[in-house]
Amino acid sequence: MKRLTPGFALRLAALATALVVGPVTLAPGTAEAPVSSALAGDSVTAAQRYGWRTMQWDYAWEFGEDLESPAYRGADISGGKWLDYSNGTGRVVKFGGGIEFHTGERYDGSKDRGDTRLTLTGKAARFGRWELKERTRLDEKTKDGEHTFLVELVPEGTGPEECPAYRLTLARSVLGAPTIKIGVNAGAKSWTRTLTGYGRSGATLPPRLYGVQITKRRITWFVNGRAVASTAADAARPKVPLTMRMSVISNGDVEMDKADVLIDWVRNYDLNKGTRTPRGYSLGSGSPGGC
Repeated sequence: MKRLTPGFALRLAALATALVVGPVTLAPGTAEAPVSSALAGDSVTAAQRYGWRTMQWDYAWEFGEDLESPAYRGADISGGKWLDYSNGTGRVVKFGGGIEFHTGERYDGSKDRGDTRLTLTGKAARFGRWELKERTRLDEKTKDGEHTFLVELVPEGTGPEECPAYRLTLARSVLGAPTIKIGVNAGAKSWTRTLTGYGRSGATLPPRLYGVQITKRRITWFVNGRAVASTAADAARPKVPLTMRMSVISNGDVEMDKADVLIDWVRNYDLNKGTRTPRGYSLGSGSPGGC
């Protein structure tokens, strides 16, 4: 047998390592946790930081999938698809390696108005861990005002125009603003907290990671891979399976600044493994906002 040179052996080992751990090189359907490419700026994902396993599904749109395609990897990739909705000029479109919310047409001169939503169907769960990566591009800066980006978990079967009694807000933030609202609406009761210090500047804003963990005892929120708040209120915990809904919200029919919200990936994990997360801040009474 011909002996490998040291240089060739090192290159071969590096290639083998990349094929094993590189998230982009994983074949569709592979159940594997994300590694180093899953960063938002300098932030490690919550899945990385707290050792979440097992990944149930990962929508990353890496191989040309559309909104109706199954998740490209995970232990349970069947049965899910995304439903888009708009009551104005906004649209959800596929782009290389993710999806984009566009608030309106770029060149026809029409005003940017209305709400655009994207809801996952067929993958609801009452307990578990959800995380996503968001980036924003501000295409205008006028006095018309910025849209709001909202990520929720809502009961399976909730319509795009419905504002259900129970909804868990992973994040609610005006595009470009340094604050993030989180919380839970549960009928007559609600809990919220406003997180500060997340300033972003420039036309293309640095990415953010949003996540939540729901167990039988506690709900914990994550921003940029770190636990930031939690609640153990029994009434705050869901009683039915939930699914993810993302929205870009305007001020009704009022003209708004043009913007794009880019979603690189959305992931879900079970609760079987992982280190105990810190509780972070407690929530106060009050609503994180409407739908």
